Amino acid sequence: MELTEALRTRRAIREYTDEPLADAEIERLIDVAVLAPSAMNLQPWVFAVVRGAPRLHELSRRIKPYVLEHLPPDSPLAGHVQSEDFEIFHGAPALIIVCASNADSQSNEDCCLAAQHVMLAAHDRGLGSCWIGLARAWLNEPTSKDELGIAAHLHPIAPIIIGHRRQLPLPTVRAQPQIIWCK
Repeated sequence: MELTEALRTRRAIREYTDEPLADAEIERLIDVAVLAPSAMNLQPWVFAVVRGAPRLHELSRRIKPYVLEHLPPDSPLAGHVQSEDFEIFHGAPALIIVCASNADSQSNEDCCLAAQHVMLAAHDRGLGSCWIGLARAWLNEPTSKDELGIAAHLHPIAPIIIGHRRQLPLPTVRAQPQIIWCK
């Protein structure tokens, strides 16, 4: 897929088929993620993978009350999350958590670049992805890290669900960019 076309057509996917994702496919996505630029080429990322729609469904069920408890009451997401049908991981068969190996803010940004590479690589392969920012706080809890086998010193930055998409949504309207031409 041509890059500009990939950028124009990639969407956040929230509906997945029941088809599982092979470990080799996940590894290929991570192989592309590590091609992302990083400050001083430190490559401060570690990838934690949770596999299986049943496991992600169970985690979604447990994370939802945590999210509701920590979500500001005036958040536009509150009503959405409170819906009985809302599932944080949207039935996806895999979750790739891009973790920073240190607490440097630059490392967080580098992990965001790696996460974008994962999402574009998934789209290129006909897969769907969605960044699940609502899960980040729960994933950073010491008990959550321990349960998932994520080392205490790692910092989950980008939880990305991956799977075979049911459909590719139509593009959303984008606002005109605001450009400041500096002197």
